[in-house]
Amino acid sequence: MASIFRERMAAEMDDGFVIYINGMRLNRLRALPHWLLANWKVAKMFRELEADPDSGFLGYTPIFLGLRKGAAMQYWRSLEDLQRFATDPDGSHVPAWRWYNEKVDPDGGLGFWAELYVIDADSFETFFRNVPSIGVGKFATMVPMREHERRLGLSPDRSMQKATSAEEPVES
Repeated sequence: MASIFRERMAAEMDDGFVIYINGMRLNRLRALPHWLLANWKVAKMFRELEADPDSGFLGYTPIFLGLRKGAAMQYWRSLEDLQRFATDPDGSHVPAWRWYNEKVDPDGGLGFWAELYVIDADSFETFFRNVPSIGVGKFATMVPMREHERRLGLSPDRSMQKATSAEEPVES
């Protein structure tokens, strides 16, 4: 079992990274075989990517969105790494995408969606407590929040500091 961070922690990275979220939605029950096969293809891609440290793939977090839909939040070292994977004719993604477009998509039974975010090193903030490494925390350096330079104000300390300073008597 993964150890749980009992104290408040933050993830730090010197470089930026990419978040790619993609998901599937089962629109028609008759597409269930396609949905199962698509899930198998996605799982195979993740296994291949995780086995290749040069791929630029940092990891993923599954997202449960209900009985008919789900997604994966993927983390990549760079946009170039993601694009190289997505367009490699010898990789597993191009044949899977071709299969979806030619065999699955025309009837609308199974839907796909995607979002892509390029994150600069100074434009993200994290907070972890009472959880094991998850999300960015799986591949970033974890530091105690008290040692972390807050960039965007996610920490509850900011509101706690304001409340504390407001309660202190003012000396005249």
